Amino acid sequence: MQKNNVIRIIIDIVLFASVVNGWWPLIFIFGVAGIWYFANFPEAIIAGVAYDALFGMSSGMGIRGWLGTIISIVLYTIILLIKKIVRR
Repeated sequence: MQKNNVIRIIIDIVLFASVVNGWWPLIFIFGVAGIWYFANFPEAIIAGVAYDALFGMSSGMGIRGWLGTIISIVLYTIILLIKKIVRR
């Protein structure tokens, strides 16, 4: 159990640093890894919302300002469905 907590903290630190610096490919890679590895990993959705809060959500952007949030929720749902199929 202790090993899982250390891995989760490391992934969370990488997600936080990536969101602050705007490195969306790292957010994508580590978010997918976290969703796949852990049973429940809402930090991926939180990272999408935080990314949009920092770099999107400005007036005039429309739906593009919410893409980080939308992608994170869709990705979270798809990976959860794939995990259920694969881990039967």
